[in-house]
Amino acid sequence: MAENGSGESGYAMLYPHGAYTRVIVHLNGTPKGIAQPDHIHPGTCPNVNPRPAYMLNLVKDGRSVTTVHVRLKALLAKPMAINVHESRSDMKKYVACGDIRAH
Repeated sequence: MAENGSGESGYAMLYPHGAYTRVIVHLNGTPKGIAQPDHIHPGTCPNVNPRPAYMLNLVKDGRSVTTVHVRLKALLAKPMAINVHESRSDMKKYVACGDIRAH
């Protein structure tokens, strides 16, 4: 879901790979040419813990693909969210956030 009037929204898909999880983030409305940091944070949107639990590769042109060293089951065991920041130079401004949950 978009945050702070960014107009950026989308979805993330998480896939189990043994002791790892592949995280694919797709966002619409992202600025061209701007790399946006994204992370997995403890908590739920919009009140995530500001300290990331897992770093993800930067969102570029609306997409990020990362394999993190944590089982999907562990990510689903407690409230967690994926949070996207405006840019490397403005980490305090969140532009999108989505809770991690099983469907």
